[in-house]
Amino acid sequence: MTTPRKKKVREVKLYLNTLKFVPYKEIESTHTTTTILKEVFTYLRTERNEGNGLLIDRHAKQDKVEPRELYMVSHRIMHKERRIRCSMALLRKGKQPKLKPKSKFKLIPLSSIGGDIVEETHFFIDFSGSTCIICSEYNHNGPRLKDFEYYLRSIAGPSDLKIARATELTVLYNNTVEKTLAQMQNVLSMDIKIKPSNLAKMDVDVKKNYYSAMEDIGKQFKPKFLRLKNYFQIPGSIAPVDINYEANDWFKGNLKVFKSKKRNIKLFEDFEVKYEDIHGDESIFNLSKTREQIVVEVGVQQDFKNKDFYNLVEPALSQFLVDYYA
Repeated sequence: MTTPRKKKVREVKLYLNTLKFVPYKEIESTHTTTTILKEVFTYLRTERNEGNGLLIDRHAKQDKVEPRELYMVSHRIMHKERRIRCSMALLRKGKQPKLKPKSKFKLIPLSSIGGDIVEETHFFIDFSGSTCIICSEYNHNGPRLKDFEYYLRSIAGPSDLKIARATELTVLYNNTVEKTLAQMQNVLSMDIKIKPSNLAKMDVDVKKNYYSAMEDIGKQFKPKFLRLKNYFQIPGSIAPVDINYEANDWFKGNLKVFKSKKRNIKLFEDFEVKYEDIHGDESIFNLSKTREQIVVEVGVQQDFKNKDFYNLVEPALSQFLVDYYA
């Protein structure tokens, strides 16, 4: 019997977003997103030079919620490139993992070593153009983009620098949704997968209009996942397919939801629809591929310092910015 080959690489995804600081009214004429951003990171550098760290609990005002304590691990303003590279850590709470020593079949509690378990996420900020763009690593167990936004807003807000009253974060998407709405002629097949628990998080009107039947099945049978697969043509057939107005309206309605109520996008495991466009060609819409992202391959167990990871991502980030501002 052959031994299965171990996977040598893994994919790391980084998502592209824009960030805007809203300054207090009395300083609107002197403070922009870029100047506020620089002040925030200059403040962090000053604190670091004085031997201080800044730990912020995002859940501090929520008594019954587990703490979500964050701090900046590393940060550097790159003045020539007009960028900032940094990484943030999240203190891990709850049950702690254990360590297996090499060549020994026993477990050692990590708590016996001392210190805290943390998860680190890398963030890269570009302010070279008219928009502040954040390239954020996706780390399921670590700090998320919303954590990063909250941390920066807390420092810029009334507790510390008192220069910004709010932040506005926007996820960047490519034009797949708009293109599909403009060119879709007839739905040929659908493949949609979602967790029943995520249906409960969906906007009420969206769930009622498009997913009430799936919700009923989930409540009755309690599966781990729900999957909807529909074919409106015989596989392999070249015969013309009649226009399916009901499926077309359903699909167009979902596309409009993805444009106006973007929070629902992350609730789907899969959402792929094959359709015939206005030119008679077959096209595929895949929801997971609509968000602007950078994907890099690294070793399965490879870990990076912030500078090294930035150097790996930099070529793709620079190309994205060229296309974005074109």
